[in-house]
Amino acid sequence: MPYRQNFPIPAVIDPPKTCLCIQIPNHPDWKRVIAGNLAELQYWFNWERTGDMSGAQCAAVWKQVFNSIDWSDMSCCCDGNPILFRWSSDGVLQQSTDDGATWEDVPQKDPRNSSTEFPPVPGDDGADKKCVAATGMVALIKSQVSGNLTDDMSSYTLAQLLHDWVNTLIQTSNPFQALITIAANQIFALVISALRAALTDDVYDTLLCIFDCNMGDDASFDDAQVEQVRTDIGDQISGVATLFLQQLVFLLGAVGMTNLARAGGATEGDCSDCPCNDSCAAHYNDTQGIGTIIDSGSNYVTIQSAFFTSPFSYNQARLVSDLSSGSCCTVTAIELLTGSSYGTASGFTGVFPDGQTTPPTIGADYCAFQFELDGAESPFTVKITFLT
Repeated sequence: MPYRQNFPIPAVIDPPKTCLCIQIPNHPDWKRVIAGNLAELQYWFNWERTGDMSGAQCAAVWKQVFNSIDWSDMSCCCDGNPILFRWSSDGVLQQSTDDGATWEDVPQKDPRNSSTEFPPVPGDDGADKKCVAATGMVALIKSQVSGNLTDDMSSYTLAQLLHDWVNTLIQTSNPFQALITIAANQIFALVISALRAALTDDVYDTLLCIFDCNMGDDASFDDAQVEQVRTDIGDQISGVATLFLQQLVFLLGAVGMTNLARAGGATEGDCSDCPCNDSCAAHYNDTQGIGTIIDSGSNYVTIQSAFFTSPFSYNQARLVSDLSSGSCCTVTAIELLTGSSYGTASGFTGVFPDGQTTPPTIGADYCAFQFELDGAESPFTVKITFLT
């Protein structure tokens, strides 16, 4: 490649944006070539060396512009109203196509909802998978984010750090840059030196358990779980570390948190000290082949039935724990999520929906719940909630 001089530093590094309407050959190959050339402006080493951070700042300004380009039909086309974006007080992305006169919710355009999810983690779903994923999440946050914080960091460089890191987990878009800037400014206001001191091993141990206790068994997060993570951070982690970690979780959203969990940051973990793993639900981890555990939390387990042929040929579900029959957990609710009404239920202790209490009858050395629907040919799901 012939030698090309570095791009000169503009007199104003980040002026207001405007539109430049150009025609390009309408073919994917041409778009790739043009995009490749425009992408060169994103890299600091292509800018003039001035002995300061000017080149990196120019690269960051252009990266925001480049990431906002809609290569399908161009996002900024001359004589139409530009699309404006903002976030509602509830954190929902909104857009306006009439210069801000009216706004509509467009959560589908928020990269925290629309980015591609990483593929599922191989292996059986359940406690082990969750623990390894939670351990990896904390390891990546420590190494990639808090490990790169410096006392002399500016709000600008903090925003760039957050953008570069979040962009590996979700495909950030132009409106998302504003949210990153807001988060960076709030984090920066904490004083970085105090924040670094606050991010102790104890804080990260607590964060590990928060992730583990709120994650789905397949190492995924939904919106409700993400919000519970932020709530638990506020309840269980004090001081300046709280806002920092809450902002990180908010920036990632459900897709980003799922991708962080599936990013392979660890190959093993130990979550035995996490409070949710001392709960009743944590002990119910087997179905003896009659059904599948499809979801669990700190105080509930949900199982999908299986077609079982002995002694009767119809769908049944069984939930087995490692607790001795003398210390079985108390059930507060049994809810049929899909399927017909109950036929019979046996082998459980606690409160049955009609108030009946029945001791375990399946085995003397463990607690078990067995659910049957009268002659059910179709699968059903049942959720059991335990007293906490």
